[in-house]
Amino acid sequence: MTGSDRLAEVHERLVAAVEAMASAADWQRFLDVARQFHTYSANNVWLILAQRPTATRVAGFQTWRKVGRQVRRGEKGIAILAPVVTRAAAVNADDEAQRPELVRLLRGFRVVHVFDVDQTDGEPLPEVDPPALLTGEAPVPLWEALAAQVGAAGFALSRGDCGGANGRTDFGDRTVRVRADVGPAQAAKTLAHELAHVLLHDGTEYLLGCRGRAEVEAESVAYLVCSTAGLTTDGYSFPYVTHWSAGDAEVVRATAERALGCARRILDGLEPSATRGAGEAA
Repeated sequence: MTGSDRLAEVHERLVAAVEAMASAADWQRFLDVARQFHTYSANNVWLILAQRPTATRVAGFQTWRKVGRQVRRGEKGIAILAPVVTRAAAVNADDEAQRPELVRLLRGFRVVHVFDVDQTDGEPLPEVDPPALLTGEAPVPLWEALAAQVGAAGFALSRGDCGGANGRTDFGDRTVRVRADVGPAQAAKTLAHELAHVLLHDGTEYLLGCRGRAEVEAESVAYLVCSTAGLTTDGYSFPYVTHWSAGDAEVVRATAERALGCARRILDGLEPSATRGAGEAA
């Protein structure tokens, strides 16, 4: 079996895991509700936290109604920026299917208001266990090899606070940051994820409503790279991809070509020692 065949086989395991996880009753209810919520850019996350530091889950007035909750009378909305997007005049059907963001143009922003869950009353939101942070060691050269590729792409790498996330890529500042208080296995997995963002994306995905697809691609790449390196990430990658794909395995399959290509590019740049002798991740 060739290296490409092995990578494709590993990717199909990810697809199968998403299908299996999404079929569980608790995940079905969670995903039904999660599909109602928008995702927010890093800038909007900072805007939300600046106005309401205790915010955990925010949505617009109508979205809260759809999930069985009501904004309490007198609550003050949290101001964020919503993109004003139009379609390009000419649309290539193949481009639209493969890269929907290519046929959408950002025209500007407008102020909208959202509310935190603590500002609402009603039905409790369904919960599932979040991705489990990886513990233990990673192959010793893996971090350094991934870091070298981040640097070669023109991004500065650091460890530090990521605003509640495990990693963050800022395309404006051309920086990558990985959370400082996680172990070597999680740090290496997160760095592989952020390197995938660097190689596949440019930040407009967050503005044009394509963040889910971008996150599926990046975590798929991290899963493929780490699996090949001997680092098991199932407990993190499976629920992460299930969440961002909304449990739709076809979304994961649709990103396979880009994810596999990016993973091959990263693996081609790793020293052989970086793919030997990893400790268990979970």
